[in-house]
Parts: sequence; C-alpha cells; structure tokens
Amino acid sequence: MNPHLLQERVASVSETVEGTALSRLAAHKATADACRERARERRGELDRALAGAEDTRSALDLMLELDALERVQDKIDHRLADLCDSLSEPRTQRYGDALPA
Repeated sequence: MNPHLLQERVASVSETVEGTALSRLAAHKATADACRERARERRGELDRALAGAEDTRSALDLMLELDALERVQDKIDHRLADLCDSLSEPRTQRYGDALPA
C-alpha cells in the first residue's frame, strides 16, 4: 500500500477515536512504520553487499530478510487499513434495549 495514503487514512481516523481504539491504532501504525524502516535499511545493506562491500552480511541472507519484510509489510498495511475502516464506520446510537434508535 502507498504509505502516504495509509498515513492520511490513519490521520483522519485518529482525530475521531480515543482510549483503547486509539492505542490499537497507534500500535498498528508503529508496527507498520517499523517494518517499512527496517526494509529500507535492508535494501541499503543489500545494495552495499551486492556492490562488493566486505563489511556487510551475506547478500542472500539480506535478500531473504528483505523478502520476508516486504511480505509482512503488505499484511501489516492491510490490517491497519482494516482497522481504520472499522473505526471510521458510522456508529448507530443505541439505547438500553440495544436496539438502534
């Protein structure tokens, strides 16, 4: 998912939620951001390894880690998007009988 569009969705939802929902949203976003940053770092390491730098990990190890991070990133982003959708659904006010107004 496009990180910029995902950020806009999170920002629009975070203005309307509080408490536990806000904590869940923050945790999902922090996880997505950390994964994205880690993948970026591994891409840089991989570039250096493939350029022949001797102070890097094995290019194969880096490729395997990067592949896993990219697959996980997609799942994390979709979970975050789903959470944003669930938090932004219109709420129907309910009364003591648990029936919509």
